Amino acid sequence: MILVQLKGGLGNQMFQYAAGRCLSLKHKVPLLLDPASYEPRQAAMYALDGLKINAQIAEDRVWKAFQPSLPAKVLNRLLPARLRRIYKEPLFHFAPDFFRVSPPVYLKGYWQSWRYFEPVKDIIREDFRFQVDFPEAVQEKAAALAESNSVAMHFRRGDYTSTDAVQYHGICEPAYYQQAAQYMQEWLPDARFYIFTNDPEWVRNNLPPGIPCEILSGALSHTQYEDLFLMSRCRHQVIANSSFSWWAAWLNTFENKQVVAPQRWFATSEADAKDLVPGDWHRI
Repeated sequence: MILVQLKGGLGNQMFQYAAGRCLSLKHKVPLLLDPASYEPRQAAMYALDGLKINAQIAEDRVWKAFQPSLPAKVLNRLLPARLRRIYKEPLFHFAPDFFRVSPPVYLKGYWQSWRYFEPVKDIIREDFRFQVDFPEAVQEKAAALAESNSVAMHFRRGDYTSTDAVQYHGICEPAYYQQAAQYMQEWLPDARFYIFTNDPEWVRNNLPPGIPCEILSGALSHTQYEDLFLMSRCRHQVIANSSFSWWAAWLNTFENKQVVAPQRWFATSEADAKDLVPGDWHRI
């Protein structure tokens, strides 16, 4: 059995699931999910219910079995990866020891690198098919986006604008989007930009000047799943420093797609994001 702790929003939980799923397939054992970081313990913050994943929510008795005594915690840290019953992400960037872990094990971390699930990427794409009844207007828009030179542009604000979040995560400034739009237009002169954001009013006042665009969030799209679905159906993406739009770009299966990502993912140097962005995405 592989037990994965879930924390954060949809994008974070998708990374956590994907890493756990890779290990469960490698060892041919079940995958269980634990929304343990939410107190009181509940599935209210569980965000994966709109995807066709292959896992179950762990019962309390399962996660409790992985709560060690203090001596056991110390011993666990001293053991090699393959013998640990609780494996905590040692660094933010990819840790090769991950693939030496063996079940039963409880995974704790963010696992934000495509390297953690590259061996089973086709299965992950299947697991991340949507099981949501999208409104007809959303489905029609998705079909139109797939048939045009569409570019999804994601502005992550909201929770990212608090003082603590700005100091840790940072926030993509208007200059980033201006440069990204210019890059896309040089490569694709007839590109049309479709805007996704949790702060439409700010975006209206700070859009790169002169780009043909349409704001879909809050107008046509009203849920995070609708946003993710529509973003992934665009042929190209300009993403924020956000796991949410990262997944929209990764789920885009169009050939010759162009993805622009911020060069600096975090404001702090504490987290090394070198393994987060695939090498064929363009950094600005």
